[in-house]
Amino acid sequence: MMLREGVATEPAPPWSAGADPAGSASRPRTDVAGDARSGFASSTVRAVTLVLFLNFDQFPRLIGRTFLFTAAGLALPLLLHEFSRRTTAARVVVGWILLLFGGLALPALLHWPEIDYGRQKVVLLMTLTLLSTLAVAIVRGRRDLRMFAWLLILSAVILAVAALTAGDSGGRSDGFGSNPIWLARAIGAALIAVAWLYFQRWLAMWLAASLTVLLSLGMFATGSRGPLVATVLGLFVLVLAGLRRKTARGKREWIGVTLMAGLVVTVMTLPRLLPPRMYALIVDPSDELFDSARAEMRQRTLSMIAEYRGGVGYGNWSDVSGLLSFNYPHNLWLELPAEAGWLVGGGFILATVVVAARLWGAARVDSAAGFVLGLLVFAVVAVSTSGDVNADRPLFTALALGILVLTWMRVKGRPGPQPSVLDGPAARPSPGDGVAGDGRQRPRRPVSGPGRSPGPPGTYPAEAAPLGRPAGTGGGRAAR
Repeated sequence: MMLREGVATEPAPPWSAGADPAGSASRPRTDVAGDARSGFASSTVRAVTLVLFLNFDQFPRLIGRTFLFTAAGLALPLLLHEFSRRTTAARVVVGWILLLFGGLALPALLHWPEIDYGRQKVVLLMTLTLLSTLAVAIVRGRRDLRMFAWLLILSAVILAVAALTAGDSGGRSDGFGSNPIWLARAIGAALIAVAWLYFQRWLAMWLAASLTVLLSLGMFATGSRGPLVATVLGLFVLVLAGLRRKTARGKREWIGVTLMAGLVVTVMTLPRLLPPRMYALIVDPSDELFDSARAEMRQRTLSMIAEYRGGVGYGNWSDVSGLLSFNYPHNLWLELPAEAGWLVGGGFILATVVVAARLWGAARVDSAAGFVLGLLVFAVVAVSTSGDVNADRPLFTALALGILVLTWMRVKGRPGPQPSVLDGPAARPSPGDGVAGDGRQRPRRPVSGPGRSPGPPGTYPAEAAPLGRPAGTGGGRAAR
């Protein structure tokens, strides 16, 4: 095993190009057999854990608690297992997450909150929110990420059907009895997952269109405007990231641009097709921006930030602002500087901007970076209109996924043998991997042709990469 810049790597496996045929004959091939039997199950369990952490509170109370305990029971042993592996990105991801949450907890450690809400906020931050964010480290590769997208959609379909069939109050459906805003957030994230799977040709057009219609109707039923705006912006960034990719495949992205443009034109010309709350936002957004309770909270919070540079302490926003009917300003980007201070709030904002910028650059060569960037933009906008720091778990999950994908890209760009963290143990050898069906090494033919970037010897260009293997990688060193 070799260590480079804090990430463990291992020599090329015997079935990769450049491996010693004699050594491959003497080493047991249990990894390949295990991949064939348990790869799908492993990815499913890891993805289920993340989705349960994100959406457990959207279901009935008893079912939601069962989902939460199940997710915690799966996450802890999986995290320990990841740390026991020689090649893993989990250590890097966990390190950054602990640093981030350590900074967020620092104000509470220096001055413990005096009111119940403040103490509850800190305890939940360092338990539930931290554990759900750490669970991202169990994702081993792009197969797990793809399974996460599929299960995110499945969960949202159930929630959308519940939103459409449940009774509503004032034009706002709450599904299984949850908050309509949190319900709309879960559906909006799934819409971004649908678009990503469609752009990557993992989802047929008719199925993608059907899911989009169903999920959109479910979101409209909630009457939540903030998540709707966040979804539109997240999809827009996802499409832009897809168009920036260094591949010859942009047809589906252009189809997405056309459909989004047509939808915007339709909404602007026929706003009465929307539910009443959506219609009011389109026709006269000034009421929400300047004459609503959120506008009042925003003005008082900005004054508070200017006056208290060190923050007023977790849970004290309501008393200091004088708005006793609210516990928080419904805007995370104002809540953290106001309660935790300029240093902590500014550091968190800076970390988010850095991760987003790095993902934007990585999206040119990796579709996974574009997907996570879309989720991050969606979460950034969504937390600007509602929720406190613990209700904004999707933002922390998106940040952790961004760190994870950037770690994959960092390892991928190094010369020499590639660690298995790129695809996880679920990736089985294919005819393009330089291995025959009986496990014997065979020469690799270079991939070339018009419109394809030759790249280093023994690598796949982006448009020729086999399913489940990232572009630009082969099975190890190039065969000489």
